[in-house]
Amino acid sequence: MDRQPDLRPPLDSELLSASPHLSDYIQVVTRRLWLVLLIFAVTTASAIWAVSRQKTLWRSEMAVQVTDPLERARSLTSPTRVSGMDIFVDPMQSQIEVLQSRSIAERVADELGLRLRRRGTNTVRSELFSDAVVTDEAEPGWYELRYSADGASAALVHAPTGDTVGTADAGEVLEAPGLRFVLKRAPEEFRTYLLEVVPSVAQVASEVRLVGTAREQTNIIDIYLTHEDPELAPKMLGAAARALSEFGARQVRERAESDLEFAEAQLDSARNNLQRSFQKIREFKETEAFTNLTAEEQQLVQRRQDALERLQQLDDQRQALQNLMVDIQAAGVEGVDIVAFLAALPQGVNPQITAIAEDIRDKQDEIQRLLTEERVTPDHPRVQAIRTQLARDEGSLRDAVDRHLQGIDREMAEVRTELDRIQEAQRRFPQLQNRYDELDLQRSIDREMVLYLQSQLYQAQILAQGAGDGFIDVVDPPGAPIEVTPRGKINLMLGALLGLILGVGAAFFLEYLDRTVRTSADVETLLGIPVLGIIPRLRKVDEEDDRRAGLPLIVALDPLDPAAEAYRNLRMNLMFMSTEDEPIRTILFSSPGPHEGKSTTAVNFAVMLAQQGQRVLLIDADLRRPSLHRAMDLLREPGLTNLLVGDAEAREAIRPNVLPNLDMLPSGPFPPNPSELLNSKAMQRLLEELQGKYSHIIVDSPPVLAVTDAALLGAHTDGVVLVLRSGETEQRAAERAVEQLRRVGVRVFGAVLNEVSTSNAEESYYLQYYYGYHPREETGWQRLRSGLSRARFW
Repeated sequence: MDRQPDLRPPLDSELLSASPHLSDYIQVVTRRLWLVLLIFAVTTASAIWAVSRQKTLWRSEMAVQVTDPLERARSLTSPTRVSGMDIFVDPMQSQIEVLQSRSIAERVADELGLRLRRRGTNTVRSELFSDAVVTDEAEPGWYELRYSADGASAALVHAPTGDTVGTADAGEVLEAPGLRFVLKRAPEEFRTYLLEVVPSVAQVASEVRLVGTAREQTNIIDIYLTHEDPELAPKMLGAAARALSEFGARQVRERAESDLEFAEAQLDSARNNLQRSFQKIREFKETEAFTNLTAEEQQLVQRRQDALERLQQLDDQRQALQNLMVDIQAAGVEGVDIVAFLAALPQGVNPQITAIAEDIRDKQDEIQRLLTEERVTPDHPRVQAIRTQLARDEGSLRDAVDRHLQGIDREMAEVRTELDRIQEAQRRFPQLQNRYDELDLQRSIDREMVLYLQSQLYQAQILAQGAGDGFIDVVDPPGAPIEVTPRGKINLMLGALLGLILGVGAAFFLEYLDRTVRTSADVETLLGIPVLGIIPRLRKVDEEDDRRAGLPLIVALDPLDPAAEAYRNLRMNLMFMSTEDEPIRTILFSSPGPHEGKSTTAVNFAVMLAQQGQRVLLIDADLRRPSLHRAMDLLREPGLTNLLVGDAEAREAIRPNVLPNLDMLPSGPFPPNPSELLNSKAMQRLLEELQGKYSHIIVDSPPVLAVTDAALLGAHTDGVVLVLRSGETEQRAAERAVEQLRRVGVRVFGAVLNEVSTSNAEESYYLQYYYGYHPREETGWQRLRSGLSRARFW
């Protein structure tokens, strides 16, 4: 039969551009509802198991006030200097990070002997013993604490060897090699408890889970700790505060020791340089050049030297007093660094100034003590009284300094006048004098360096003395721990929610991996051919009604079955495609692969045509794996193969009236060359001859992709109906099957979507009508099964 291959029909643009509907997503979930429920059940069961094993926890709290350890030490010598911590980092957050560091956790674990821990039952460590100490001599491993029958005493046994390493009565200290703790009475009826000595504190540091939060606009940190041992929790907080304080003190101590060592080394070097300067001056005086001077010249040199020294002393006094006045003007008498002033004050200053300065220092210390130790407010009457006294002292100090500065100015003017007279007299020996001036200048420089380094050494000594003071002040000590109720219900709900999310996610992931043809929309979009029929899954007929083995003849056995109605719909669609100009009389049924229902569809379609009163011939052209003869309970030979090779006549091979108006031509014996037989002239002549005797000829062929028989045989028929199994036929296989048929000029009428489940949301719209009009009487069990099969689960 000469025909042009039909063109692929245009795709529905609305179908391609339509966005997914909510029902599409629900369909994905319901299609794999078993997987969703399985994952949900496993996750929920895991959450229940985890919640059942949750232990009762206890929460302890404390509040501490934190100061910068380096800044506290610096305030003793230079309070106006700004700490680098204040500029570059958040000091409170830094201390919180130190508090939560592994180093602090290990110190706490070591102080409380956490290397000795309870293992096994729900009994916590503090119920068995307290005040544990574990040293490096303790042998790591397992121990058994064996109580006596009355629970009033116990023995500590090394589990691997069975040796008793220590015994004690309740309330007494039990000592063992490297271990020591205060024993308590047995907390319950059990008399043997398992203990473990961990090799290092690093392994138990994770038990110290400190959480710190800084109060806004303050230097106070709230510290929290949650632990299963209510007695141990507050002790761990206290140990953490001590460890943090020691950490800061160690920083200051190391800095102070380093500064002190450096200042001492530099001061020794400066003193040596000063001694060398004095030695050079003495050597200069002892030289012949100096001794040969006249008595008048020697007297002038000595007078100039004394005047320069006195001038330097007066200038040092004035500079120190002027700096003091500048500091008082900038920071007030309460904020001035009197300690540094007294340390740098040269000799010769009016004793009245020194006495007033010492009195001011004492009052500053008193105010600092009231504010820090007694924690009074700045407006407290005692503080205000001391500040009033400081104001009077400030006035006295200013008057004394002004008078002393005036005296210094007068004396310095007199000394300069004296130097001018000496210089006028010394013009007679300038060379010797210049040399002497150089030596004297170097001596002055060395002397200033010694004085400066002495001041630095004094500051370093103050830092070293203050390094031992802690910088952690406990505001609220650890109180009684509060029981923390485990969030069992919330965790269970979260576990169930997680299981639901994982299950739905797994369903969508498998849907993404699924590349099978499931719906009529898939067929029309991918293949560009119409869907002629949607066949539901065929039910199993009763054995007494099904006398034929093999393919289910649901149309013949139960014409009112919903599947039979689906075949009628297929017949209607195919018949409407037939016209007077191009009648459809020979139809080939095939599929991309095996086990997709082509033979079942072909035989039921043939029976449906025969029931309409038309003369129909059913040909089993699957010469490799024939099955129609079993469905009709017929012998396979003679058949189509015999007709093609000329071994039999048509009247011998065709089985008449296997069903009313339906004749059957089985496949016959297996030939060695099926493709050649089906593509032979004999096959073409046979079809043309049979078309004159029958209204319709239905041909069952092998799968398209398995062998070439279907494509070759399709060229001798009016067209092909491609049977696709919903959820089984691969999309790529269906595309290749259609391409292969069109490549050889075979007309593809359309596709039949077979084995469609009623849970398929897109196709159930049609299938529900079939089942809704089904008049069969069903038992209660059958109705229940039918209802469950159509359940939508939403």
